[in-house]
Amino acid sequence: MLTVTNVHKSFGKNEILKGVNLNVNKGDVIVILGPSGSGKTTLLRILDFLETADKGELKFDDIETDLAHANKKTILSVRRKTGFVYQNYNLFANKTALENVMEGLVTARKVPKDQAKEIAEKALSKVGLLDRKDFYPSQLSGGQQQRVGIARAVAINPDVVLFDEPTSALDPELVGEVLNVIKELAKEGTTMIVVTHEMSFAEEVASQVVFMERGVVVEQGTAKEIFNNPKEERTRKFLQRVLKRVEYVI
Repeated sequence: MLTVTNVHKSFGKNEILKGVNLNVNKGDVIVILGPSGSGKTTLLRILDFLETADKGELKFDDIETDLAHANKKTILSVRRKTGFVYQNYNLFANKTALENVMEGLVTARKVPKDQAKEIAEKALSKVGLLDRKDFYPSQLSGGQQQRVGIARAVAINPDVVLFDEPTSALDPELVGEVLNVIKELAKEGTTMIVVTHEMSFAEEVASQVVFMERGVVVEQGTAKEIFNNPKEERTRKFLQRVLKRVEYVI
């Protein structure tokens, strides 16, 4: 469904991505793991053209484009097929939860307001926040704000939802409510690419785990393969550090 090939990106002299490849099939839950600075978020942002790659190719269903030179029409076509959930929610402070979810439908997709309201209410119900639809972001907890962000992403019925460390800005006690929503989306067959540091979530939900370090994909496999029998020494060391596991079946 979605393939990116040979993606390169530098910021000044700092080379962030060094020829990354990624393939996503319909219904996949791809979880990208790796230490800070490995290029995970940059890759995700390039997929939605929030950053422009220096080099690389993208195929997304019938769309084929050079990531470095995509035109506005192509970028819009890709964005119509993706939903993006940000680390820091990115909600409009002066709009209610319902209005935040409706905004993209009405403004970008020209959905009539009555229809957009109905869609937005269904999306808020899906994340358990219909009773908070008239609340402003300042009246919501961090977990609730992120759930509004997820509702906004799924309301547009995207082909794939991109999650950029969706729990990183949350207090620990609020992480679970957001992960539970994402787990439910996974059960429904939603195609997702998730950048996260939540190892137990990755182990439970991922159909494929991608481990990145220093701008390259070091290893990719099923959650069972990566967590129980990683092939690469760099992957083993990372998992030993974050999971404090000292033995693997080799």
